[in-house]
Amino acid sequence: MNSFLHLKLIYNMTSNIKIKNNQSVLLAISGGQDSLCLLQLFLDIQKIIHINLAVVHIDHQWRQDATKNTEHIINIIRKITCPLYLYQLQPAYYSEAEFRDMRYQIYMKTASTYKYDIIATAHTLSDKTETCLMNLIKGSNIDNLNNIVWTRKIDTNITLVRPLLNFTRAEINWFCKYYRLPVWFDYSNIHYENTRNRIRYELIPYLQQYYQIDIEKNIDVFLGKTYHDTEYLRQTTVKVYLLIKHPKYIALNHQILQKQHPCIQIRVLHLFIVHNTMIRCNYHLLKQILNELYSFRKIYKINNNLTLKIDGSWAYIRYTIFK
Repeated sequence: MNSFLHLKLIYNMTSNIKIKNNQSVLLAISGGQDSLCLLQLFLDIQKIIHINLAVVHIDHQWRQDATKNTEHIINIIRKITCPLYLYQLQPAYYSEAEFRDMRYQIYMKTASTYKYDIIATAHTLSDKTETCLMNLIKGSNIDNLNNIVWTRKIDTNITLVRPLLNFTRAEINWFCKYYRLPVWFDYSNIHYENTRNRIRYELIPYLQQYYQIDIEKNIDVFLGKTYHDTEYLRQTTVKVYLLIKHPKYIALNHQILQKQHPCIQIRVLHLFIVHNTMIRCNYHLLKQILNELYSFRKIYKINNNLTLKIDGSWAYIRYTIFK
């Protein structure tokens, strides 16, 4: 337990995520190198920081070797006498976003049912870099560039943490080889029809070779600088939304909204629609809705489900659900 990654994790646990003695931690483990590195590091530091560990694994049935992968996890956990929670999904095609939401729902339910204080995932600095670049290419806003953070409160008694968020994939690869960890190879990670894999194996190496060898650390510095900016915008958005929303109906005061900065207008309108209808509108549609508010048309049909009606200073949303 003398590696530099052990020391880095101990620093993270005392400075960035602040895990305390006697807390219970649920480790999300897939069998790949990142999650096995997370598991081994936590098992080692139990001698320093007294924590109760458990493992949760989800068999998503995407790959032909998914069941063998689960058996591999079971064999690993048998040797360390640690509680293991296994879940198997029905074979189906899920988008990356759908599977992520489903996965976190399972983690939260497990932690809530069995009284775990913390859920720990094995996201790394490399994951953070890939996500930033992928969302930048998609044209996402600044919030989505920095959506992998150290900690996030997901329930009153449950915190999601990412203890390896300053670990690079190269460091983890070295750790797994040095300690001879039984890493399960996920062959779907080499399929180039997956955008993230292309970014990982083609774009980032190209940028490292021809532009900046420390691109992962530099992007992390950039995201750190913008984190407080985005938090300020989020908090301002919530404050303005609470100020202008109707106390009884699904409506907002468009006259007060129009006095705000254009950035806040877009954010408040997006929050208003998502909060009341669970429909996510893209940036261009939100701009179009704002333009209609400026034109003072009485009724504007946004799409088949949403209609905007202006009455005085209030803009009402009518939401229709088709069965």
